[in-house]
Amino acid sequence: MRLLAFDNDGVPTIAVRRGDEVVDLSVAAPDLPRDIPGLLGLGEGVMEQVAAIVLDPPADSVRPGEGIRYVPAVWNAPKYLCCGLNYAEHAKEGGREPPEHPSLFVRYAQSLVGHDEPLVKPWISDKFDYEGELAAVIGKPGRHVALEDALSHVAFYSVLMDGSVRDFQRLGTQWTLGKNFDRSGSFGPDLVTPNELPAGASGLRLVTRVNGTVVQNDTTDTMLFPVADLIHRWSKAMTLQPGDVIATGTPSGVGYARTPPLFLKAGDVCEVEVEGVCRLSNPVIDEDAGSAARKPAAVPESAPAPAVIRSQPVAAPGATSEAPKAAVTPSGDSRIESHYTQPALSTSILAALREDGKDPDNLKPHDVMGLGEMHVRAHEATRELAMQLGLNHEKKVLDVGCGVGSPSRFMALQYGCRITGVDITDAFIEAAGMLAERVKLGDYLAYRKADALDLPFGDASFDVVVSQHVQMNIEDKARFYAEIFRVLKPGGRLGIYDVVAGEGGEPFYPVPWAADATISFLVKPHALRADIEGAGFEIASWQDTTAAGLIWFEEQRRREAEPGHEASLLGPELFLGSDWYEIIANLYRSLAGDCVAVIEAVCGKPA
Repeated sequence: MRLLAFDNDGVPTIAVRRGDEVVDLSVAAPDLPRDIPGLLGLGEGVMEQVAAIVLDPPADSVRPGEGIRYVPAVWNAPKYLCCGLNYAEHAKEGGREPPEHPSLFVRYAQSLVGHDEPLVKPWISDKFDYEGELAAVIGKPGRHVALEDALSHVAFYSVLMDGSVRDFQRLGTQWTLGKNFDRSGSFGPDLVTPNELPAGASGLRLVTRVNGTVVQNDTTDTMLFPVADLIHRWSKAMTLQPGDVIATGTPSGVGYARTPPLFLKAGDVCEVEVEGVCRLSNPVIDEDAGSAARKPAAVPESAPAPAVIRSQPVAAPGATSEAPKAAVTPSGDSRIESHYTQPALSTSILAALREDGKDPDNLKPHDVMGLGEMHVRAHEATRELAMQLGLNHEKKVLDVGCGVGSPSRFMALQYGCRITGVDITDAFIEAAGMLAERVKLGDYLAYRKADALDLPFGDASFDVVVSQHVQMNIEDKARFYAEIFRVLKPGGRLGIYDVVAGEGGEPFYPVPWAADATISFLVKPHALRADIEGAGFEIASWQDTTAAGLIWFEEQRRREAEPGHEASLLGPELFLGSDWYEIIANLYRSLAGDCVAVIEAVCGKPA
């Protein structure tokens, strides 16, 4: 049996291939999850259930296979686990001996596109390389999986193109940076059940072509560490989960090892085919041609240079900017709501969408993706935080300070979870609800006005709570986190992405969350951490992402300086008002001058 994933009016959906047709499981089996991790998470017997449905599907669930828009075969895998140097000849062409142990690294969801979708060659490098690979998808959980049992954990095989930006890959001893440029790799189109292939997908011909010319040609039985071995090794360190993807490495013939080197450029077509599995094909475009991102305002030349770059690990710069998240504070204080309120916000959003060439009466979720956040690194930061929270279709999520709902729309679309958003700004709640209905996610999203210090929910109501750029406006932080702790279920997670005080003095006002110091309650990182732990949380991760934020700002400035750049009609002015340019500039100055810092944290409520 062969499954695939496609864009169904803006919502990723899984289907079963049946000859030249596909059976849309969201129609044929509406009670089943729409994503692979969720489907496999139902346990043994679910694939037999799917097979039975496909034998006699409802007529309205069958559609032509031609013309569908593919998304990555598993677009929301819990983990994308990769192996390097897994073919002896590939190790030798890079000047290395075959290793005794595999080189293991990870990719992230935002680095992947689906079949026929364009790969994006980054503007910052001319060393964009191809790597064709066999991939295995985990079907059941396992830790310390015995070698002889490993293949029983495989649900599907597929094809992955592990696009690699070689100069960035070699900046350090770890490969993560060069392997995770946005839209630099691809995955799919088919997910093939193991019964259609030899055990462990061994002995299959793997061929990569660039513009029709064969550049890689080997068989999977020459892997140094076969599929079972990789599952066994990964599971020594971590519990493998349903939907995890294991990429098994690439054979010889990669571009950097050729004379002269052969790197991908705009106009190329890269194809990877694994015998009996599928063929994965993608055109290549330049980053500028593939980016329709909104950019924040340029920073005035008088702003200080970003001299304070911290030494923490840095994420790759983002490509979108979004409108602000509202803060939440006791309802008796109207100053915060007044600060965020823009007159006739919903009307302004719809008008801007029309001017931007979109039909407000026929919106897709991606038409408004990124509309509703203006935190540092924008949608990139939202995706990064969401990936750490274990989201799936069974999770009930609370977004505290939901703004106009961009993060909640994204999480509902990407993970299928149901989300309640709360905010104190009437205009934001109205706009969030309006947009949820127009992009047909109303069944997944609910919004209401509420005070974050007195949440209108019972104890242990939610599996996950998200809070981004909120606590800067809350003076009583201990009470804020105690309320979140109360409504979170035991074993639940809190994801935080927030601004804290730096060492350089007061921020340059106005900033997005405050016109002046009277409604800005910044504390140092150690004080915020103490309040969170004081509420009962255990901190699983805590990272300063200020350096990544500064790089992100510099990238936006570079793009704005390009000839022909046009500011988006859906940009910051919709949400920050006429002072938006000064506000964005001050936020950059405050980051660069170490007046503020940005932290990302994941915290757990003990079970």
